Amino acid sequence: MNRPLPRVGVSRCLLGEAVRYDGDHRRQDWIVSHLAAHVELVAVCPEFSAGLGAPREPVHLARTPAGGLRVRGNDSGRDFTAALERGVACSLERLRQGPLDGCLLKARSPSCGLAVEVMGGREAVPGVFAAALKAEAPEVVRAEADALEDPAAREAFCIRVFARARLRALFSGPWTRGDLAAFHAREKMLLLVHGRPAYTRLGRLVAEAGRWPQKALAGEYTRRFMAALAGPTTRGRHVDALQHLAGHLRGPLDPLRRAQVRETIEDYRHGRCPRPRVLACLRALADELELAWVRRQSYLDPCPPSLLSRG
Repeated sequence: MNRPLPRVGVSRCLLGEAVRYDGDHRRQDWIVSHLAAHVELVAVCPEFSAGLGAPREPVHLARTPAGGLRVRGNDSGRDFTAALERGVACSLERLRQGPLDGCLLKARSPSCGLAVEVMGGREAVPGVFAAALKAEAPEVVRAEADALEDPAAREAFCIRVFARARLRALFSGPWTRGDLAAFHAREKMLLLVHGRPAYTRLGRLVAEAGRWPQKALAGEYTRRFMAALAGPTTRGRHVDALQHLAGHLRGPLDPLRRAQVRETIEDYRHGRCPRPRVLACLRALADELELAWVRRQSYLDPCPPSLLSRG
């Protein structure tokens, strides 16, 4: 499968750059050594771009008496809000230099965190940069790097980022409603493992595509598509998808090999075989038997295999 190259923003400290308030970094080896080989990474640090330097006084989020949100120095109490807003604007401008499919952020950072504790209260809010990014590009896949230490969360992030890149590639040039229908058909099994209701709602949108202005249709499909892929998957849904795809092999495949495929899927069901191995088996058979519908399913090849969980 020819994949469009996803473009992913990333907090600079996660790449090993010493831009944190303490003059250190928080390098994430998985990002640098694995993800970077398959995507274009765009490094940003709003606090450093604000000219605050490194090391620097640490900052926190605080509420004003009127309820506004400010960025204040931990030691001095100085208001750094205006400076950080300039850094946020600079970082957003850097990300605007091309399409954006995902963003990996430093957890608990007053600028980048997705859920940052506000000083003196019991609330958690997005950091200044994270909030601005969500407001500007709500369909961009966002995650805190710490959360991706879990292999399943890491896989989910990668699958969504590559799915967004595929959809972006469709909508970035001339396209027809027929092209959208073909895209939706290719994504069928991937959408189904995230839940049939969302797939059904998307299908209705595609069926009614002729009633929508093209630009509005692209925006609505993107919103619903990315929301659908944000839903959880289960091993049972994956088994259903694998069995559905294997069902297309019944006619052209001899009984012994059909039994071997069924056994491989059962091994996955019971945790004895990683899902990427089953996907590779089905891809190879679909190629051998020239089963175009099966081979076109993005579910069989949602992102580079090295980014998939072994679970």
